[in-house]
Order: sequence, then structure tokens, then C-alpha cells
Amino acid sequence: MFNKNAPAFDVAEGNAFVSKGLTLLQAGNGAALGRLYAGLHPADRVHFLDGLGLLSDIGAAVPARAGHPSLAAIEGGLRYVWAHRLRGFATADQTSDAQAFNMYDMADEAHAALDEAARLTPQDSAVHAFRIRAEMLARGVEGGVEAAFRDLDAAGEPNVLAGLARLNYLAPKWHGSVDEMHAFADAAIARAPNAAFLALKARACIEEWLYESGMNEAPGSAAALKAKSATPAFRQSLADLDDRFLELLKTGPALSAAEAHFARNQFAVLFVAFVDRPRLKHHLTGLAAPAAVPWGYFAGGNVPRFLAKLHKELGLPKR
Repeated sequence: MFNKNAPAFDVAEGNAFVSKGLTLLQAGNGAALGRLYAGLHPADRVHFLDGLGLLSDIGAAVPARAGHPSLAAIEGGLRYVWAHRLRGFATADQTSDAQAFNMYDMADEAHAALDEAARLTPQDSAVHAFRIRAEMLARGVEGGVEAAFRDLDAAGEPNVLAGLARLNYLAPKWHGSVDEMHAFADAAIARAPNAAFLALKARACIEEWLYESGMNEAPGSAAALKAKSATPAFRQSLADLDDRFLELLKTGPALSAAEAHFARNQFAVLFVAFVDRPRLKHHLTGLAAPAAVPWGYFAGGNVPRFLAKLHKELGLPKR
């Protein structure tokens, strides 16, 4: 799948805790797995479960929830990722009925575990992030996503990846609109607790590009976006956002590993979508590990090859 000059894609996306978590999961050591998860930064919990769910066997034995208060959250996150894997990552018209039924069965188990997690550890923002994502994959109960939004707000725990889940729900390709998505991103960056949250606005711009370029069936939508993106005002708004990010990165609170990973990937892809090679080069230089999304919007299933090409074009060292 990948050419010989590019490394294989790391599905854990550089998360240093996933391999240890996989060992604990396979050993059935629920207490240690729960402690590992609970000790992570909020965004890193989400990223950890994504990587663990992708690397573990679908339907693997999960330690009994009684072993640690966070095991319901872990099980719910794993079952959500497994449900997504059972469905596959193609569009709906390329997904078979068997794939869909398998997904729904696993998603039901994910909903049940996440509902229990919301009762046991309501302060864990990662739980509510996965509840939102599970509702997007396969609807649970009526009003489930609205309840997850309320519970996320009540948790009061800043989590940029929970913010991403909410932004994705509000994206025009899902259940919202360009305006709703940007309104959420603007509110998030207005009260950003650290630099990573500014990347939510970058992601909103990427999602707008994706939708208007190829998904919006309204006549002229792609041309309108192209015209807007060429205006000095628009290009200055992206530069201002990036400058604010870089300044807050230097002067604000330190980012966790998952926060830095999220932010660098969003800003790099932003400047691929809207073509600013100097700013792209800067963010690629600071990128520790690529993320499958949003790089997949450009690279499809071969992110390493796409990045290798970019590095060559920009005169950067090989990855």
C-alpha cells in the first residue's frame, strides 16, 4: 500500500501510552489499565482510546468494569472504535448491509458502556466526547446527543478533542451547517484555555473547504469558496489565526501530547487546503506524527506517501 521510501502509517499516531495499554488489555489487568487511562490528560484519554481501539482485536475481552471506575469509559470507547471498524471507513453507498448490521450491534454495546461511564465518571470529558461520536455513528436514545452536550459542559474539563467531536457534529456534512460550525469554533477560540483550542477554528475552515469543494450540491458553491479564499481579507484571517496560535504556544500553558498532535496537524492541513507554503513548512517541521484525519482528505489511504511528497517539494528532510 505504501511505497518503499515512506514509513508505514502509525495508527496510534505517536501516542506513547497505547502500546502499554494494549499489553494491559491483553493481560486482563483492568486495575492498571484504568489507572493508566485516568492519569492521562483529558485530550490524551480520547487519543489513547482511539489508538487502543484500532490496534486491539475487535471484540477482545475487556476487563470487568468493577476493577476500576474508568473501565466503563474504556470499554465504551473501545466498542465505539470497533463499531467503526466493523462498518469500514467508506461512504454509505459502499458499505454493505452486513457491515452496517455488525456496526449497529457493536454500537449498541458502546452506548450501554458509555451510559454507565456517564453515571460513574461524569467529570470525564472523554466519556462525553465518545458519546457524541457514538451518536453520530449510530443513534442511541432520543435526545442522546443533546444530553452528551449538556454533560460535557457540566463536566467543566477543557478537552480539545471533545470540542472536536462537537464541532464535527455541527459540521455541514453531518448535522449542522457552515455557520453553526464556525459559530462554535469562534466561541471556543474566544475562551481558549491554551493554543490547541485555536486549531478548532483551523479545523472548521478545513471542513468548510471539504464540504464546499466536493459535497455541497448547490450550484457555484466550489467557485464561491475559491473566490473567497483568494481575497486578502480571508488570507489575512488565516495568518492572524496562525500567528495567534504560535504566540500562545510560546507564552501560554504547555500543551499535552495529544493537544500538540491535534493542533499541528490541523494547522498543517489548513495551509495545504488554502495553499500557504511557508506556513505549511513551519507546521510540518513541528509535526511529530500525522493524523489520519484530516490528512486523509487529501491523501486518501496513503498519508505517508502524501507527506513524503510534501516534504520533498518543500525541501524538508525525509520523514
